Amino acid sequence: MKKVLIIFSAILIVSVISISIFNKEVGDKTENEAKKPKNWTDKIIGYDDKDYKKPIKIAILDSGINKDHKDFKDIKFVEYNAINKSEEKVSDDYGHGTAVAGIIAAKGEVIKGVVNNPIIYDVKVLNEKGEGKIESVVDGINWSIKNNVDIINISFGFTSDREDLKKVISKAYDNGIIIIAASGNTMGLSVDYPANYDNVLSISSLDKDLQIDTYSATGKIDYSAPGVDVYSTDKDGGYSSFTGTSFASGYATGVISSIMSKEKIQNKKEFDEIIEKYTVTLGEEEIYGKGILTLNPKSVEDIK
Repeated sequence: MKKVLIIFSAILIVSVISISIFNKEVGDKTENEAKKPKNWTDKIIGYDDKDYKKPIKIAILDSGINKDHKDFKDIKFVEYNAINKSEEKVSDDYGHGTAVAGIIAAKGEVIKGVVNNPIIYDVKVLNEKGEGKIESVVDGINWSIKNNVDIINISFGFTSDREDLKKVISKAYDNGIIIIAASGNTMGLSVDYPANYDNVLSISSLDKDLQIDTYSATGKIDYSAPGVDVYSTDKDGGYSSFTGTSFASGYATGVISSIMSKEKIQNKKEFDEIIEKYTVTLGEEEIYGKGILTLNPKSVEDIK
């Protein structure tokens, strides 16, 4: 088992997404399964263990997912490679998408995801270097719309607005899809796109004391979630520690997936009203948004 601290940041260079690993390897590798990592997020966020007759459909636009990982056993996956525009087998040779997927839906061999039985739409838009063309992202969103997903998770972003991205995000929103995106690891500077759009939920990153991550963007923030030193599944079949708004977005997606599964939400007004029951205010809205999303609000009040 590996203990690795990884911080992912996304920036736009012309039409290329770049996700950089800033700080890797802070612990020694160990094969001792008795020393299983314990997530500080477990009590704060909670789990939804219920098997729903109509599972929530979550599209994860990312670097792919290692679906052979033992913590993804029995999860239903649908795959699409938006780089090649082909419904082919998708792998993760970068490591970002596997970590996000584990936070959302890992089965609990070691790491337990927030929700129990979603259908995961694994949409590959980033290559082995964490790079990808914006056209691939747009195509991945269009494919997700055609497949009637409920939620799109985008755990990366762009420093600049793009009209083609804005249009396809609006199209997804108009089709009733909830879009959740990382606010960006901009060290307190402005929020990335698409998180900066009004019809996207922008997520900032918190540490174990529920303080803002120093890397997290500020400005147009909708909600907060854990994103510092959180354990999840890695691409090599093990487990690592990750840091960044990417992973906070994973937790937010998990919580919102649970809300959508168990609450009968008819429209956006009802969504806004119901989600308040799962939100605990933390501080300034431009830093924390409306607060932390959680299935266990009482645990957050204990820390506050």
